[in-house]
Amino acid sequence: MHEKIVGTLNALIQLDYDAVQAYDRAIAKIESEMIKRDMESFRRDHERHIIDLSECVRELGGVPEELGRDFKGVLLEGLTALRSVTGTAGALKAMKTNEEITNRVYDDALGTTLPANIRRVIERNRDDERRHLAYIQRALAEPRIPKPLESNPRF
Repeated sequence: MHEKIVGTLNALIQLDYDAVQAYDRAIAKIESEMIKRDMESFRRDHERHIIDLSECVRELGGVPEELGRDFKGVLLEGLTALRSVTGTAGALKAMKTNEEITNRVYDDALGTTLPANIRRVIERNRDDERRHLAYIQRALAEPRIPKPLESNPRF
């Protein structure tokens, strides 16, 4: 039973690693300092997820995923790079797709049998993913994406 849970946790670790890489790509293309700061905060959330999930794996006697780009990561990073060419709007669209995938994978993980302490960690991470996606959706719904260094309190 622990092997399956460790496998699920390691898949989430890889997913969060891939998200960190995608955020790095997107952040480099975002012109709005305000949105860039928020994206950097989201990237830090994913880094924290890796640490927390790795601890869960160790608690179960497993070995955390050795981090590196897998096929899905290459795909996410490529999508982000392609869309980010168009600046802030493109970067946000790419990250919206990435966060939709991340939300779906976290929801799938929560559909499995998990010890209560691990379920709480995954739920907390999933809540972060929902917050990231909601923010990106709101930003994209704005009639215009903020220009560089523009202050826009609606975000």
